[in-house]
This record gives sequence, C-alpha cells and structure tokens, in this order.
Amino acid sequence: MARKFTIQYRQLKTDGLWEGVDLKAMLVDVLRRQRRGQVVAENAKLRIIDIDQDQSFVILNKLSDPTTWDGPVFAGQVIHLQEGSEVHAVMQSLEEDTTEFILQNLDVGEQARVLKGALYFAVVGNHVGLIEGQQVRGRTLERYLTALFQAAEELEPGQAIILNGSFMTGDGKELSETSEITVTAVQNRGANAPPMERAAQIIEHEAARAREEGATVFDVLKTLRWTPEAINKLRSEVPDDGWIEGFFRVFIKQRNKRKSISRATINEALRNIDPADIGLRGDGREKGGIVKLSTQRAIRTMGSLLDPADAMEQILSALREWSAAGKIDCNFDG
Repeated sequence: MARKFTIQYRQLKTDGLWEGVDLKAMLVDVLRRQRRGQVVAENAKLRIIDIDQDQSFVILNKLSDPTTWDGPVFAGQVIHLQEGSEVHAVMQSLEEDTTEFILQNLDVGEQARVLKGALYFAVVGNHVGLIEGQQVRGRTLERYLTALFQAAEELEPGQAIILNGSFMTGDGKELSETSEITVTAVQNRGANAPPMERAAQIIEHEAARAREEGATVFDVLKTLRWTPEAINKLRSEVPDDGWIEGFFRVFIKQRNKRKSISRATINEALRNIDPADIGLRGDGREKGGIVKLSTQRAIRTMGSLLDPADAMEQILSALREWSAAGKIDCNFDG
C-alpha cells in the first residue's frame, strides 16, 4: 500500500560555520569513527541522544547502505522514543456494530520505548530533503545533528546546524524581499468549548508543541510586554465556547521608513513554520500566498509506518528533480 507524503527541501546555513563545510561529508565522517571501541555506524546504541534531557531518546536509526557513502548521497531515518510501557488502543474491529469502541491501556513491557514518530531524510552536500513525522519535525533533525557534531567536536560552542527552508510565491516565482511578515499565533479556545472542539483543541495544541513552531496569542502578548494582569483580564473575557485569534506583525524601520527583510532571513526565520500561517507584504505582492519548496510523492507503507527504503529513494528522487529543474544548485556528480 502507498500513501502520499510531502517531501520538503532544506539547505544547511553555512554562515557562522567555516569555509567549505559539507554536511554530508561531516556526517559520514562522524559515523565512521570509533567510540567505546566500536564504529558508530555499526551500533545504533552509540547514536542515541537525549536532546531534551527528559528521558526521551532521539536516534539516527536506519542508515543508507554504507558502501554508497563515498558517493554523493547519505540517507537516514531519525526516530524519537519516549519512556513508558503503556499505549492506548482500540482492540475491536472498526467494522463491529457497537454503541462505542472501548479504549484500553496496553502494557507493552518495561523494556519497551514508545515511538513518538519518525523522520526520513537524504543529504547531498549541504542540500537536504526530508519527510517530517507528525511529531518529529525538521527542528528535531537540526537539534540532533547539532548534538551529534558537538559530541564529536566538529562544532564549537555556540555553533549549530540550521536547515533553512526555501520559500517561493504560490505561482512558483522567486520570493521577493518583503517589508512585513505576519505570523498567525495558535488560537486560545474557551475552557468549556464543546467536547469535539476541545478534542480538536488538544490535538492542535499537541501538534503545535511537537512542531516546536510556537506560540499562542497570549504568548505573543507576553513578548510585547503585556503584564500578567492585563493578559489574565483579556483571557477572562474569552467566552467558554469562544476563542481569541491574533496575528503577529514583524517589520524593520529606519527613520520612520520600513526596510526590506531579505529572502535569506525569511528562509531561516520561517523554516519551521507552516506556510499557511505566514503572510508577506512588499513589492512582491505575493500572489497565491507563500509556499515552501516541496513536492508530494506516493510512498509505500507498512501499516502506519513508512517503508524506510522507499522513503529515502523518493526523497533522493525529489532532490534530483529539483536540481534538474534548476530550483536548487545540487551536484550529484561528487
């Protein structure tokens, strides 16, 4: 069985690193090193990192065939595991006639670590294609690679792996500089909203938290130095079945005139934000909105999980397609 998934393009931000930095070459080099008497690529235990220091574990798990690593491509799967031996599930057939489906706690054993999600990626030089999981996003890959390279002393303190997005207009044209960015904050809904709305609210909240892409309206107001009293007063005015929405406007002014925000800044600052939550204003008059460089591909699945080999192959195919179309300057001849 195959389902469609979105493959995104990212590119390593080289500013702040060093001349000639090559993400793929550095990753392969670190994986070929020995630690505790073993080659890192040959023992997944050596690739476990608790990046949140909360006993959840991020692992560079599935790797592309090491015999191909001297070529231009490396590909892998990153998984995020959490502590806990219980999962929640419905054991009945969904074809069964019943007044309700019974949600059960299943104990999967003390040795089990529950999968929060998986991300798949391929790297060619400093070019990256990735398929995000619902709870494992591009930010997780950035933080994992930063921690991996810092432990291997490839990065100095303060240096980080940042994988910029590539934005364009909705009609496929190059994004112009803009004088203003607007970002939609997550809605805050009333405490006694209808159950279905509350369920949707919880899902939205958890998805936003897992995406690490940010803030509610009240969080934004805190950055604008609203006092807790003022925020609480505003919160109290939201009806139990209502919500509050907000849009955060960002612009630069000099001598009472707005300055343009560069495309490079947009590609970095908005890389982990859903394009649907972004608006731009400027000379470009972005018709059709703003989109990330991405494509949808049908990928084989095994149950609810992607087939890692097919996912990596499709990501590589997307990178080749973008390169052939001149959308990225990616060299597959190395």
